[in-house]
Amino acid sequence: MKKFLKISLLVFSCFFLMSCNQVFKNRFNLNRAYNLYEKGKNADDDKALLDVTDTYNDIINQKIYAQDRLGAVYRVLAERSLAKKQYAYSAKYFTEALKILPNSPYLRYGLGLSYANLAESADNETQKTNFLARAESNIQFAINKDPNNPNYYAALSSLRGIQQNYYEEALGLINKSLETDPNNIDYLFILARIQYSLGNGKESIEAYRKIVSLAKENNIKQTALNNINQIINQMN
Repeated sequence: MKKFLKISLLVFSCFFLMSCNQVFKNRFNLNRAYNLYEKGKNADDDKALLDVTDTYNDIINQKIYAQDRLGAVYRVLAERSLAKKQYAYSAKYFTEALKILPNSPYLRYGLGLSYANLAESADNETQKTNFLARAESNIQFAINKDPNNPNYYAALSSLRGIQQNYYEEALGLINKSLETDPNNIDYLFILARIQYSLGNGKESIEAYRKIVSLAKENNIKQTALNNINQIINQMN
């Protein structure tokens, strides 16, 4: 235990010294830049002024690098939370990442998925409506920034169709996704559900049968087969 504490203290000390060293280096560079500026301004020294720009850019780039790394950390936390179905946390971490990279379509898409899932467990209709509006806004932002990504159209299709009952619009959106990736099982499940909601039983069965032919996992095949049998029984 004592050995572990000594190692931990040593590691902490190294990080602390590295951090202090960077702080002192930045302060030194700032003072150097100021002195170069005064020299260049008063002595008509262009080289000194150019050295100022290099010094400031070095400090700025260090900050940008740190921000980029921080954004990447928040992204990983958000993705892990989303995979664990911890949607409040994924929404929080995607939001933090977006403070650093506000125009990232992927981060907006992730935040939209988080809100869409939060809507399903909302405490009341007002909260649900608010979550759905946030989900739609962020997913639509992702589409506007990256209109060639089929995942974004599929997410909006699911939101508009399955959660908001705008089936015709949702059908057009999921068909856009399938134009790019016609054998995507997730897209086909969305298509089947929307077709069923529109009263198109035959088209829904067709989508489920395609899932059965494509799926490798038995549980996915069985789910599709169960849905086919349910639709057939309703049609008879």
